[in-house]
Amino acid sequence: MPEVGETTMKCCVAGGAVRDLILGRPVHDVDLLFDGSEADFIQANPQARKVRDTPCPIYLLDGREWTPVQGGSLKADMLRRDFTCNALALDEGGRLYAHPDTFADLRAGVIRPASPTALVDDPVRVFRAARFAAVLPEFSLHPECLTAMRDASVAIAATAAEQVGRETVKACAAEKPGNFLRTLEQTGRLVPWFAELAGAGEIPAGPPRFHDSSVLEHTARVMDAVALLCRDDPEEIRIAAVWAAFCHDLGKVATPPDLLPHHYGHELRGTDAARDLADRLRLSRRLRDVGAKAARLHMKAGIYPSLRVGTRVDLLMELHHADLMRPVFLLARADSGNPTLPETAQADLERILPVSLPSEWRDRGEASGRHLRELRCAALATNGKF
Repeated sequence: MPEVGETTMKCCVAGGAVRDLILGRPVHDVDLLFDGSEADFIQANPQARKVRDTPCPIYLLDGREWTPVQGGSLKADMLRRDFTCNALALDEGGRLYAHPDTFADLRAGVIRPASPTALVDDPVRVFRAARFAAVLPEFSLHPECLTAMRDASVAIAATAAEQVGRETVKACAAEKPGNFLRTLEQTGRLVPWFAELAGAGEIPAGPPRFHDSSVLEHTARVMDAVALLCRDDPEEIRIAAVWAAFCHDLGKVATPPDLLPHHYGHELRGTDAARDLADRLRLSRRLRDVGAKAARLHMKAGIYPSLRVGTRVDLLMELHHADLMRPVFLLARADSGNPTLPETAQADLERILPVSLPSEWRDRGEASGRHLRELRCAALATNGKF
């Protein structure tokens, strides 16, 4: 159990970490409670940084989130939590505290608000509920949770962008990230934060011979498929690849109705939409880039083996320079159904990267760049042999 400065202040592990211990799941995020005043906590830990003030203060200390016990006691704090499945705390002596409904809801596998006002008290919990649907795919949302999410339309518009973005990124790292989208669509909560996908559940993903679902369901399926493909990759790669899947068909939502079920030009429409969405959620530059490139390049990546040599070289070098090869080609594999795409593209990249300019062609500006591209094309066309 982490210590809280040089004081006798008590602390507890709380929330999802305790839930995962009980369920026998791997523990990732460890949130901590301190039983004392904020002033005493800061005095004992001057390096702590306050990252949120309301509705419940959150401090960041040594990479972990700390919050003061709410309501004057751990018992009262459990009643103020977000969901019953998270209303758990384990103190230094091994004593377990829980909401009255926690264990029944864990056995039933349901996500239920810890109180009738839980989502009103902290509107970001609307997106947290959708994230838990992705993290705990074997659980279902209790009718009380669905109703509370549908009733939160006014409150969620005032939610801090960084908080919505944080829940979205965590959902991208989840076991079944497509449930995040499905849940927001089911409860009518795509607007305003995910307005680019508003109505996507009513738009065909493409002609029936290629697609049997809506744009939204197709996007969710590809997100789930990508998560499965890269489950053993580092978390940074998993998040980037799933976010690429999230963004790849955003342009289809803006397809003129008279073109449906075709989506001609959706790649370019989706590029700006992906950037706008990332900016609205205050996401990292890397996620902004991978979303935009996924939207613009996913069709080309999906037919990579049939592209002309020059087009393949240009695609490989663009993604390589952006350090986005694996995320985009994982998306392309899931979207196209071609199981060899990531490996084929990586092998081709390794053929052309060693190519260098002869000394007489260096320092010639654009001419040097053109000649280097020609050499790389030749290396790819001849399987790396000159």
